[in-house]
Amino acid sequence: MKFVLIFLFFTLPLTSYSEPQEYKATYGLSSKGIEFANSEHSLFYDENKNQWCINTVSYTVSIFSLIEDTRKEASCFSFTEKKDNEDASIPVEDGYLTFKSYSFERIKSEKREKVSSKMKNNNLVSTFNEEHKTFDKSSKLDRLTAQIYGYTLDMVNINDKGRERQYNFEHIGDGNINTIFGDTKVRIMKKHIVNNKRSSLIWYSVEKNFVPVVIEQYRFDKLMFRATLKSYEN
Repeated sequence: MKFVLIFLFFTLPLTSYSEPQEYKATYGLSSKGIEFANSEHSLFYDENKNQWCINTVSYTVSIFSLIEDTRKEASCFSFTEKKDNEDASIPVEDGYLTFKSYSFERIKSEKREKVSSKMKNNNLVSTFNEEHKTFDKSSKLDRLTAQIYGYTLDMVNINDKGRERQYNFEHIGDGNINTIFGDTKVRIMKKHIVNNKRSSLIWYSVEKNFVPVVIEQYRFDKLMFRATLKSYEN
């Protein structure tokens, strides 16, 4: 069964809910009630480079692991407190995000696909399988960082695995759902990719500093799979 990598998310401190915080989490991916993959996430601060880095790995489980489908994704960004206007960065509630680097690797049935992106001369340069290159003049964030801050963004240009895309985030409601934390108050966001068949619904935990607890991905408004938070530690 095919699956799409669920993006990394992290929790945010109560004093400033846009500031990153180190953590580890695992999501279970399921379709029609059957779990077919796990997605492990970690966020850490690289003191030497003064940047935050996101690492994810998703892999098939149970009988679905007979067909290998492993995906690794990583991105790094800087976060600065909101004091002065920073033209090259994306503003969030209490600070600014600045893209640093991004990479994606998928291994399926021994076939490998790789994409890496980084800033060069104020443009994003993406390299596919260490050969073909594309230049992105409009995007300021990668898809992982954008997904993390989806609860505070609205419309943003994204480098999505080397492709320029526009993400629109819409706050569609609030409510309470049952999670690993118990009864949880959530903010519900819809992410729509312009000129693309995919969209997502994301339930961010308000009481747990906006960590996503459920993510649903749709194709032409049909639910394809659900990701549910299984474990979390910081």
